[in-house]
Amino acid sequence: MSVPCWMMRLYNRLSSRAEWRRKHLQHTADMDSPTSSFYYNELNRALSEQSFGLTRYEVAKQCSPHEATAAVTLLEGTNIKVSLNTRGYQLDGGQTYESIEGLLQSISSMYGQKRDETIIARLQGL
Repeated sequence: MSVPCWMMRLYNRLSSRAEWRRKHLQHTADMDSPTSSFYYNELNRALSEQSFGLTRYEVAKQCSPHEATAAVTLLEGTNIKVSLNTRGYQLDGGQTYESIEGLLQSISSMYGQKRDETIIARLQGL
């Protein structure tokens, strides 16, 4: 049995719209995911770049689109909470810093020492 041409065109048109709608809804759902938040990604990136001067860090999955928070353990063994939002990097609701480096330097002398050692080692490798 052959399908009429008009029915095939109608089917193709409707199925392509349904496929577009499905993809669009999936993309929108992905954008609402906490891990797609700019602040989540930026805080995760910033901490990974500074991981040489940290014992550990974990960015919370439960974040808003406008803020991300991480639990950080310094080389001294101190546990802190760092947030990133439109104002910058913030330490447990306290002072705000423009960079994660500035925040870490202000609270961890071992971070500064480790950063200096890392820079010297990289320069010697050139």
